[in-house]
Amino acid sequence: MTTSIWKNSIRLKMLSTVILLLVWQMLAMAVDREIIIPSPASTLVEIVRIITLPNFLLIIMNTLRRAVIGFFIALTCGLGLGITAGYSKAVYHLLKPLVLINRAVPTMAIILLALIWLDSEKAPILVGFVVIFPILYESIVQGIRNVDGKLIEMMNLYEIQGFQRLKDLYLPSMTSYLQSAMTAAMGLNLKIIVAAEVLSQPALSIGTSFQIERVHLNTAGVFAWAIITVILAAVLEASIGLMKFKKADQG
Repeated sequence: MTTSIWKNSIRLKMLSTVILLLVWQMLAMAVDREIIIPSPASTLVEIVRIITLPNFLLIIMNTLRRAVIGFFIALTCGLGLGITAGYSKAVYHLLKPLVLINRAVPTMAIILLALIWLDSEKAPILVGFVVIFPILYESIVQGIRNVDGKLIEMMNLYEIQGFQRLKDLYLPSMTSYLQSAMTAAMGLNLKIIVAAEVLSQPALSIGTSFQIERVHLNTAGVFAWAIITVILAAVLEASIGLMKFKKADQG
């Protein structure tokens, strides 16, 4: 049954991709100007050119390094503050205005401030952290605060406190909320960091490569880098999903 659902899912994704390519090709033919909408064929040529560049892997690794660093800083802070806020209503209400402000500030404002405060190498990391931290923090808080009240009463009855209470009661609930948030945050983090790189232009990064293609009016190159970024985001999100799958298997 599971195999059949998986195969159907793959077929639907392939069909969706084919339809998207056909629509893209028709739009390119209708516009008939590569500088506005390049064809899938010319974009594929650019993808091949880009991945054969001698510094391609270094470009990818530099951006991925920033994405991973920003993600794990946000995850660490989200866990620490989220668990504390989940346990303590006072801490939750104390942090709520900060989290709301964090979520409301425009991403472009965050990027510009990061460029003022930090150098071009570190600014994208700060931007990624600021954007995804509220997502991870809120998921942890909700996971703790939405624990079944009957389970809490049972823990109180058996006088289970401290680490044992956290491990057996709050951690399973928190994990179910956190896994989906991590998947969303990982892909979003990469896209935000690339956007920050476009403005900060650190040496050898995906964002800088976008800017170079734009300056040269190579729209096919911009499309190519966009597709490469989408693939990288999908791989990062799938890695989080794979961690979830393995954990479910062990259970």
